[in-house]
Amino acid sequence: MKLIDVKALSAKKVENRQGLFQKDIVGALEGAKQFTFHLSIMEKGGHGQLHTHPHSEHLLVVRQGELMVRNSKESHRVPVDSAILIYPGEEHEIINSYDGTSEYWVIYSPPR
Repeated sequence: MKLIDVKALSAKKVENRQGLFQKDIVGALEGAKQFTFHLSIMEKGGHGQLHTHPHSEHLLVVRQGELMVRNSKESHRVPVDSAILIYPGEEHEIINSYDGTSEYWVIYSPPR
């Protein structure tokens, strides 16, 4: 077992994303072989860019605020205490649609 103090982890700026920071909680460095898990913190007005994860399922669980997750075919509002599953290879973009900071858990399996 490994106890992790999430509050003590530093949030790192995510390159190529506007207003997005990430706390890496579990991944290969911690010995996880089946998944990656982190906390994303997106500032008001923050957004990503259209991208894919070719080999990983990608689950987002909103714990504060609200996200808009979209691609060229569909768009989904993801409020607090809701989740969205993005399939391997599925194009997506994440936008903070909340009037403040949004926070969400992110799980990738297999790890990226």
